[in-house]
Amino acid sequence: MMLQPGQNMALNGSALTLRLNYEVSSAFKGEIDTSVFLLHATGKVSGDEDFIFFNQPATANRSVVLQCTPHASTVSLDLTKIAASVSKIAITMVIDGDATLAALNSIHFSADNIAQFNPETHGRSEKALILAEVYRHNGGWKLRALGQGFNGGLEPLARNFGVDVAQPAPIAAPSVVSLEKKLEQKAPRLVSLAKNASVSLSKYQPQGVKAKVAFVLDASGSMKNQFSKGNVQAVLDRIAVLAVQFDDDGSMDVWGFAQQHAKYADVTLDNLDGYITNIQRGEKKSAWEILPKLGGTNNEPPVMEELIDTFRHSDLPVYVVFITDGGISKTRAIKDAIRRSANYPIFWKFVGLGGNNYGILQELDDFLDRRIDNTHFFAIDNFASLAEDRLFDLLLEEFKPWLDAAKADRIY
Repeated sequence: MMLQPGQNMALNGSALTLRLNYEVSSAFKGEIDTSVFLLHATGKVSGDEDFIFFNQPATANRSVVLQCTPHASTVSLDLTKIAASVSKIAITMVIDGDATLAALNSIHFSADNIAQFNPETHGRSEKALILAEVYRHNGGWKLRALGQGFNGGLEPLARNFGVDVAQPAPIAAPSVVSLEKKLEQKAPRLVSLAKNASVSLSKYQPQGVKAKVAFVLDASGSMKNQFSKGNVQAVLDRIAVLAVQFDDDGSMDVWGFAQQHAKYADVTLDNLDGYITNIQRGEKKSAWEILPKLGGTNNEPPVMEELIDTFRHSDLPVYVVFITDGGISKTRAIKDAIRRSANYPIFWKFVGLGGNNYGILQELDDFLDRRIDNTHFFAIDNFASLAEDRLFDLLLEEFKPWLDAAKADRIY
């Protein structure tokens, strides 16, 4: 089976052999290092023992064994021996030298007798690649092809996954400075978020890509606590930081929904402060309503369909952040909307906010009846306790594989 970026498949056995082969061009200068990171729920390693590379080619119990030869490497996994606390295993490659991925003629990644994946190298400026991940899902394991580029060498990649590297990190990358300058004039309170956002953008966002941003918020009655605590505004603030980086004007479309739905004024840095409070004011609303005239129960499909109709002809990719506290029941209609949107340049980032019963949103990993995988879901149980860098990582995770797949399929 040939996998595309972002595509996943279930693993039936407990022994897995992954192989990396590559062909270099005449312009290639350097060496390629393969590494494996055993990641916990935080997205980080718990210690140096979870970092497998040329100086530490196996775990103590040999649940992971790395073997390298010229122009190839093999990773052997015994999934029965992987610690229960490990939720994901990332397989990566890094170029040690002056070359970038563009100096490779081809990359071939395979799981023996299961699947193949050939990440694109043409025109790529990154020096590292997160090839794939093996992750737990519903009591079993799945393999996901990624091909996600990463700027920098092995040291910043290892630091990204929580490995304690002795050398200090660079004080400020150019992208951090650029983002800070964009924010400091109109939204100085967001400048402190710039560093974490820029680090995540450098890991997950292709250089130079522009995108439209949209924000959809669940305003059903059960969300009242998230609104009153300021969590909805806090999420909006962080999406605004990403919007500034994706699009120079930093504006984004906003919808609210409960039983009914409504489109509100675009968010910009000029009206961001107090935006959520402002749209709650104005017209009189019932005691169980958060936003006027929307009702108290949740009904996701109509707002999703309106968003699809709004962006179906977009000349730029569209990054949609859709927050909800759950209570998802309209499975068939939501699947229909997602299936339709997969034909257009629309990527959905579903964020569960302090709720439960996320239904189909949690199961989209298994929803294969669509053109390409154009969704990702994660839940935040307690917004106040989630580290900023982890939040930005989660917000950007899987966006780049979708971008690559959508471009390859000429969706945009």
